[in-house]
Amino acid sequence: MSEDAIESNVKTALTVVLWFILNITISNVTKWTYVYGKVCVKEYYGCEHFKFPFMVTVIHMLFSWVCCFIYLKFFRQSLSKGPQLNFQQQLTKIAPLAACVAGSFGASNVALKYIFPSFNQMLGSMTPLITVLIACIFQGKQYNTWTWGSIFFISGGLIVCGVKEVNFHMLGLSCAICATVLRAVKSIMQGQLLTEKMDAVTLLYYMAPWAAACLFAMGVCVEGLKPIMLLKYGLAQDAEAAQNVLLLLVLGGLNACLLNITNFQVTADTSAVMLNVLGNVKNCIGIGVSVLIFGNPLLMEQTLGISICLVGVYFYQKYGGAIKPPAPAKTEVELQPAVVEEGKIAS
Repeated sequence: MSEDAIESNVKTALTVVLWFILNITISNVTKWTYVYGKVCVKEYYGCEHFKFPFMVTVIHMLFSWVCCFIYLKFFRQSLSKGPQLNFQQQLTKIAPLAACVAGSFGASNVALKYIFPSFNQMLGSMTPLITVLIACIFQGKQYNTWTWGSIFFISGGLIVCGVKEVNFHMLGLSCAICATVLRAVKSIMQGQLLTEKMDAVTLLYYMAPWAAACLFAMGVCVEGLKPIMLLKYGLAQDAEAAQNVLLLLVLGGLNACLLNITNFQVTADTSAVMLNVLGNVKNCIGIGVSVLIFGNPLLMEQTLGISICLVGVYFYQKYGGAIKPPAPAKTEVELQPAVVEEGKIAS
């Protein structure tokens, strides 16, 4: 193996490890904000926890955009030299991806209001199944028997997890499933965009404002301006609590920025399918971390469900896959010798 190949493999491995860490910490930092981010503004709202998932995700996207702008403008100095997308190109290429990202992040954060990160991670194991179904319906791909057989294990394990979940909540479950579907669509779309000579940071720079706008519009409809007013009056009446919330929001924003960049980079270095495989491994680690931090119960039946689901994922990745179309038959063409007259070149 050449030195370039070794260096590339090491870089990919480090990116994947960082992606693992950031994926797990973002869920727990967000849940920590919801559980312990309590602000008391008695004249207006009383004492209330900062459970505003859409506004939290808007802050994540704004942090991502600002950090990418600073990096591209002052460190890499390639903001004006890299890929330039006009408004029409952004509307057709970036906006659909941003809508999927906004919907996925927003739905996932709503789910965390009602269910623990462990249950949210369990439901995330559906991503390979959703990816296969999307590829069949929209891309016309066909998969072998091993692929469809593994779906039985993945779905069965998820059913066991859902039925035995102590912290079960229908809205939380619905939002988690919606986030999983949108995440699968997003991974396919970003994989296509990253093949168009656009790196991860540049893609996030263009995508973040669109996602923030979508999330802010949804947040105003669902949450109103209450989160902004709560922080505004909280800084005057309950400064320490409001500052703790702002600190958690800053940490979550920086985490989200790095997570988005590594997410795109893992897709560029591997593939959308591999991203989903790594996501399932991340889910298992995230379940354990959530149980350790928040102390939520994990039943034996749920452990069995996780094991069944991972068996399905193993068979899908080991033996499953798309059926390659047969290669076109080669037609034998009888070559006739060219007759070259003296002093002429055969055409």
